[in-house]
Amino acid sequence: MKITILASDEISAPLYRVRLLAKMLQRRCDVEVLGFVFDEAKLDPRSPRDFPYTPIMVNGVKDWKRAERELRDRITGDVLYAMKPRPSSYGVALRHRVETRLPVIVDIDDWELFMVKPWSKYMVKNLAYALPRLNEVNNYASTWMMDKLIRFADGRTVVSSFFQQRYGGMLAPQYVDTDLFDPAAYDRKAMRQSFGLDDYQLIVFAGIAHPAKGVGDIIAALRKLGNHRRDWRLVIVGPVTPYAQELADQDDRVVLMGTQPPTRTPEFLAMADLVVLPQQVARASQGQMPMKMYEAMAMGLPVVSTQMSDIPHLLSGCGLVTPPGDLGQLADAIALMLDNPAGAADLGRRARERIVERHSWRAGAVELEDYFHRVVAHRGAPEEASLRQVG
Repeated sequence: MKITILASDEISAPLYRVRLLAKMLQRRCDVEVLGFVFDEAKLDPRSPRDFPYTPIMVNGVKDWKRAERELRDRITGDVLYAMKPRPSSYGVALRHRVETRLPVIVDIDDWELFMVKPWSKYMVKNLAYALPRLNEVNNYASTWMMDKLIRFADGRTVVSSFFQQRYGGMLAPQYVDTDLFDPAAYDRKAMRQSFGLDDYQLIVFAGIAHPAKGVGDIIAALRKLGNHRRDWRLVIVGPVTPYAQELADQDDRVVLMGTQPPTRTPEFLAMADLVVLPQQVARASQGQMPMKMYEAMAMGLPVVSTQMSDIPHLLSGCGLVTPPGDLGQLADAIALMLDNPAGAADLGRRARERIVERHSWRAGAVELEDYFHRVVAHRGAPEEASLRQVG
């Protein structure tokens, strides 16, 4: 089976899930990845491109039909796998299916209606304020239509039980290359010494720092531990956004590492004593399962997060969860981990065992290939019940 993955956009954030699924599926299938470039200025040259990817340039809305035709002419797969229910991926796949009868599977890892500006919970308000953006391919109105058309996909893969209950389909959570993310492969002490951080307790945040990601909550919780306790450092591995720079300017214990190649992420995680991922309560965050949580667990690190989505189930017995927005309990959980290194190490060991057993690329490739074959074999029949339980 050859799978054509359609990326919704080549900017960094959507491309990480594309990369994960492409490299994982390559273990058992032929894979090609096609996608559009809408704005070269927004591309990060260090974002992942280590998989078979063909970008198609779109020079404004007037060039859209030409670019879409070029992309569709390049499709050689037996199955179309659309990343995100967006017009530039799922919409293209549905139109191509009309001509070719190729089966279409859509992957859902975010509630896309709340990922499109202006990010309001009120649809009428969104439609009104989105009028100036109607010339954009992935505008709110078109994305709303894609959401309504999800039920017409031949198959669906979803990242959490929230989306499974909403859209149906197979639960395909984040998966990890457990050979790359293996704490035994990295020299923790040497890495810490190379950055002059060997004397500190390190909390590592690998990702894009902005208020919705809860980075500010991490710092606020750490400050609650007391000004006398200055032995911690929050290491942010990701783009130096204005918000990240503001955090570093306000507190000298925030260390900015900048964007790093994804293959180096485990090196920086190897330095950590703890990973803290306080999810924020918002429509956009409902159902999300951060990839960086799975990667931290694979590196044998204790994780503190919040009681949202499937996080409590994932971290049950191998991490700590606190109520979202409760800085007091978040601070207590952080202190418990930092003050009890033996207990934290035990949680980290069990976390890695869970990822290796349930969320490795090896396991995921088998599950997805099997699902794709089922979709092709039963195309047109009612979709089977859930193929996998949460966790």
